[in-house]
Amino acid sequence: MESLEERVARLETQIAYLQRHFGIDPALIESVDQGPQLPPDFYAALRKGKTIQAIKIYREATGASLLNAKNAVETMERQVSGRR
Repeated sequence: MESLEERVARLETQIAYLQRHFGIDPALIESVDQGPQLPPDFYAALRKGKTIQAIKIYREATGASLLNAKNAVETMERQVSGRR
């Protein structure tokens, strides 16, 4: 029978594969894990620096106002880049 450590290692490998496959940056997940669930294309736009596209996707996914979406996306960008 598979040990707990082996099972956890296998699951971590699978998660890493899925993150690469869907183009999800783990740092972005940590920066928004308390917020709404956002589609993979949001993370792709954010990672590519396409702020306007990310804001649009954020608004569609959350129903946020333009100002709230802009502030949220810019905060995520700062967190990812290490700026405060």
